[in-house]
Parts: sequence; structure tokens; C-alpha cells
Amino acid sequence: MADAEVSRLRVGTGAWLLASVVPLTVVGALAPAWPGWVTGVIAWTACALFWCDMPPRQRAIVLALVGVGAAGIVWGTVAGQEGLIARGLAQNIPLTGMLVAVSFLQLVTTAPGAGEEKLETGKRALASTLAGVHLFGAVINYSAVAIFADRLSARRALSLDQAVGLSQSFIVGALWSPFYGAMAVAITFAPGASLLTLMSVGIPLTAVGVAITYFTLASERHGGARDFAGYPVRLEALWVPFVLAVGVLAIHALQPAWSVLAIIALLAPAVTAVVLVARRGSAAPALMAELVRTRIPRMGGEMALFLAAGVLAAGMAGMIGALDLGMPFTRFGGPEAALVCAVIVFAAWAGLHPVIFVAVIGPWLAPLAPDQNLFAMVFLMAWAVGLPACPMSNTVLSLSARYGIPAGRLLARNRIFSLQMLALGAAVLVAYARLVT
Repeated sequence: MADAEVSRLRVGTGAWLLASVVPLTVVGALAPAWPGWVTGVIAWTACALFWCDMPPRQRAIVLALVGVGAAGIVWGTVAGQEGLIARGLAQNIPLTGMLVAVSFLQLVTTAPGAGEEKLETGKRALASTLAGVHLFGAVINYSAVAIFADRLSARRALSLDQAVGLSQSFIVGALWSPFYGAMAVAITFAPGASLLTLMSVGIPLTAVGVAITYFTLASERHGGARDFAGYPVRLEALWVPFVLAVGVLAIHALQPAWSVLAIIALLAPAVTAVVLVARRGSAAPALMAELVRTRIPRMGGEMALFLAAGVLAAGMAGMIGALDLGMPFTRFGGPEAALVCAVIVFAAWAGLHPVIFVAVIGPWLAPLAPDQNLFAMVFLMAWAVGLPACPMSNTVLSLSARYGIPAGRLLARNRIFSLQMLALGAAVLVAYARLVT
């Protein structure tokens, strides 16, 4: 068998194994007796098949996280704690299933605008571009950035201002969108948090963040956006994101015991299938199968990172239990929440993805019994504020590698935005804590 054929078989097997995590995530949420560690083994097997296709630096990070996590699991198990191995395998499975499920939406979320029309310039084009990439990104995640960046760079190179606008207005959606990995992580470590409460706080804060990006890029310092090329977003293209958001909130209201992540894992492929059948008829199954074979393998590195963070979280829980570490605070109120948020943000600046720190801090601070909404807000804010300035952010790496944007200059611009949003987010955390305590 030729090497190319072996490689196709390896990648194809891994793709279908990772795709199977989606229905198993739903099964695990609706049938608690289902052993989550089994799904974890399947997900890890898929990532192992993608291993040689991952960037070396990403592989090194995954190995480091798993190594530290495994050491903590062994330590905790020797000290008498039970279930750490199963916890490590199952910890971030709902998150993995949700992210894979959301990838199917690319098949029915059309690009905003026709492909060959002349791009508009100026403040109106800037506003529509920021709003468009945010609204589409809120549902289809990074794919929205790629769609917009490809269109903007079709005739001339993507500019630094365009990269800044796309990255900031996309990532800040982590403050509220239930379709982001940030929300999945937040709900994982703060399971008692209310999705409606998190969205009601996150949406206004997001609006301010997008406004900051707009007014910065529209200022005379950046030429008043006169040369900013963008294009309008067609309102009819937003109905799929709207239907999904309403569907998630409605089902969660009717069945509050169901995991939000499981609801998304159920709805995203279902809506995709229904829309594809309506549009393409009998071609729908082939289109979905093609996405599994071509798109899901490119998610292997990202999924491995989240799975490794789950192992780390279990290891940290075991290590903390074995060492009987004291708490850094006696309570978890507004000032403590703002401090933890700042620590995660500045760690992201240094290259540590927020999911890594959340995996450590979540189990450590859980014994303080923090208000679950406040706890989740810390993770959402740290993600949305820290990731634009994180050298390991997939968005930053992709804009740099694929579109030739200098990573150092993009990070420098985004760090100004990060500081502005950190100050605002800290004020919101303190104010919310005063209201609920």
C-alpha cells in the first residue's frame, strides 16, 4: 500500500472517529450512565491519528500538558483519590463535541455578500465588516475570519488594520456566544452558571469592545478608515445564526437539565442537515461527509489541545488534593475575580492559552464555592480579552502565516485593546459581585 494511501486512510479514520464524538456527546448528556471516558478514548485515538500532521510546537504543548496532568493524576491516585483517570479522559469531551458540531455550520452559513463585487471603503465598510465577522464568528467560529480575510485579500494583500479589526471583533465574541470554546470551558468549570445571565452581561460588554475597535480604526491616527476596504453584510444571510441562537436558548429554557454543549452538539448538525436537504436535496449527505473528510482533520491540533487541558485539569485536582494546598483567598468576590482575570490575561500575553490557566485555576478555586456566574464571567472575560494578544492564538497565528501579517505588530496593536477591555471587564466583575453578594 502506497504511503499516500496509508496517509489518506489514517486521516480519514481519524476524521470519522472525531466526528463520532458529536453524537456521543449528546448521548452522554441525555444518558448519564454512558461512560464519558469511552468517548475520551475515541477522541484521543482520533488526535493520535492526526499527530504527525500537527505543528511541532503544538505537539510540544500537548505533550507538556498531558505530562504534567498525568503526573498529577498518578500523585492523586497514590494519595487515595479515585476517578482521576476517567475524569482526565472525559473532562473536555463536551467541549470537543460542541466544537466539532459547530464546524458543520460552514456548509449553510454563506459568505456575506457575493464573491466578486467591488469592495467598499470608509467608515461604513469598516462598521459592516466588524459587525459581520462578529455575528458570523459567533456561530461558525474562526471560519468566519477566514471567509472575510480571503475575500478582503482577493485583490490586494490584507492590511494590518483589517487584521486588527477581524481579530478583535471576532475574539471578543467569546464574552457571550454559546458557540465558542470559551463558553464551553466556562460552563465546564462553573456548571451552575446561567447561560442567559452570562449572555446578558456579555453582549453589552461585547458591543463596547467592538465599538472600541471601530473608533480606534476610524480615528485620524489610522487615516479615518478612508482606505479601509470592507463589504456590506446581507441581512438574509444571518437567519441561520439567529435560528441557532434562539433554538439553544429555547431548548435550554424548556430543558434546563440538558447541557448547553449537548444542545449545541445536537442542533448544529441537525440544522445543517435540514438546510442542506432543502437547498441541495439528495446531495446533502455527500456534502456533510466531504466536510468530515476535509475540514475535521484540520481541527486535530486544536482538539488535542483542549483534550490535553482536560487531562491537566484532572491532574491539578489530584495534585491539589494530595498536597492539601491552601486557598489563595478566603472568599471569591469582585476584587478576587478581577485579579484572577488579570493573571490569566497576562499569562496569555506570555503565550499560555487561557484554557491552560483555567484548567489549573478552576479546580483550585472551586472549594471556595464562588458564585457560579461570577466564576464563569472570569473565564469568559479572560478568554475574550487575553486571546487577541496571545502568541498561541489560532487567529493570530493564521493571520500571520496565511496572510503575511507581522505577528509582532498585530500583537502590539491587540495588546492595547486587551488592556482597555481588561480595565472594563474588571469593573464589570466588581460591579456584578456587589449586586449578587
